[in-house]
Amino acid sequence: TAAVAAPVLVTVALAGSLLGATATLGGAKATEVRERTAADFVVTSAGDTGFDEPALRRIRAVDGTTEVAASSSTAVYVLEDGVALIRSDARAVEPGPLAATARLPLAAGRAEDLDDDSIIVNEEWAEHTVGERVDVWLGDGRRKSLRIAAVMTTGTGDNGAYVTPHNAAAAPVDRVDVRLAAGADPAAAASDLREAVRTSGGKVLTKDEWVRGTAPAADRTTRVGLFMVLGIALLYTGVSLANTMVMATSDRTRELTALRLAGATRWQVLRLVAAEALTVVVIGGLLGTLVAGLNLAGMWGALGLLSVWTPVVIPWATLGAILCACAVLAVVASVVPAGLALRAGRDVPYRP
Repeated sequence: TAAVAAPVLVTVALAGSLLGATATLGGAKATEVRERTAADFVVTSAGDTGFDEPALRRIRAVDGTTEVAASSSTAVYVLEDGVALIRSDARAVEPGPLAATARLPLAAGRAEDLDDDSIIVNEEWAEHTVGERVDVWLGDGRRKSLRIAAVMTTGTGDNGAYVTPHNAAAAPVDRVDVRLAAGADPAAAASDLREAVRTSGGKVLTKDEWVRGTAPAADRTTRVGLFMVLGIALLYTGVSLANTMVMATSDRTRELTALRLAGATRWQVLRLVAAEALTVVVIGGLLGTLVAGLNLAGMWGALGLLSVWTPVVIPWATLGAILCACAVLAVVASVVPAGLALRAGRDVPYRP
């Protein structure tokens, strides 16, 4: 039983852990984006030129909008240990609109305290104490000492940093977060926003569309790597199952013959052999699912320590397909030898 259940356990546990971890981490990143976005619409630019000032004025003039936060993508660099220049993605935005359209996962400080002489960092930075100053190189190459206004939690690693537009003068506005007033018509506002950015080629997304669009997806290389590992594991499981079941069934020829002499029909014996094989596969599958669940529970706890609480995703469809494949292999590898043994020994008397 252990020899049959072990490869099933390993394959199910490996598939559940690998695919479940990937899906859970993707869900955690999507949860982060959803929780920190307070805007009703996110308007993104079509190219590297961003939105010009007339386009921004048209967006601000849309009826029903109460807060409009125009931000730019930039970067800041900090020298760690005197040798390593570390790059951190950042966004340049005014503090008032930022506080109104985003819910930053702050561990200390306030987003409203951001000004031209300060920066919002995360806990991954070597220096992350509110009120302390940190020397950085801005995206345009200028070196500047900025006061830490607030500190964000680490999260899944995409929290980045925030500065004011004064510290990213050359960065074009590539994103506008729009929050509607209470009672405003979302459909009418969306139509007006699309008209406002039509000449700029901008794209208007609802909050849900923005979350789906920014949710990470495994690239082709990652998917191929995962399925290669699972394919090798499944191949190993198939060989192990077939070999073990054939040998085990061959060693039970006398027992099967005894059942026939006791009055069991040939098909009853074969059904018993198949049921035994399925039972062992189910046991291995349950144990493998338990192992995968424990692994994913550990990952869930680790994400919680990073202040990201997200549901654990278990790939039930994949696990079910693997169990079905294992069940078919086990049944075939046990029933066929049993049938051949019964056919060969049907005229042989049983001798205890």
